[in-house]
Amino acid sequence: MDNGNTKFLAGLAAGLGIGTVLGILLAPEKGSETYKKIESTVKDVANDLVDFGVEKAKSLTKETEKAAK
Repeated sequence: MDNGNTKFLAGLAAGLGIGTVLGILLAPEKGSETYKKIESTVKDVANDLVDFGVEKAKSLTKETEKAAK
């Protein structure tokens, strides 16, 4: 993936995360319920970013191995 695609995906992920959190904050629920939803969303986004990083690292490793041969 080139740098432009990476920036686009990072911006998309950030926008989705911010939109989700704002939607949860504006929903008419108890504070404890809202907190649980935000916590869950943050954990999901963090896991998605870790997965993305792992896949990117695997891809770069494969490219490096091919270039070394």
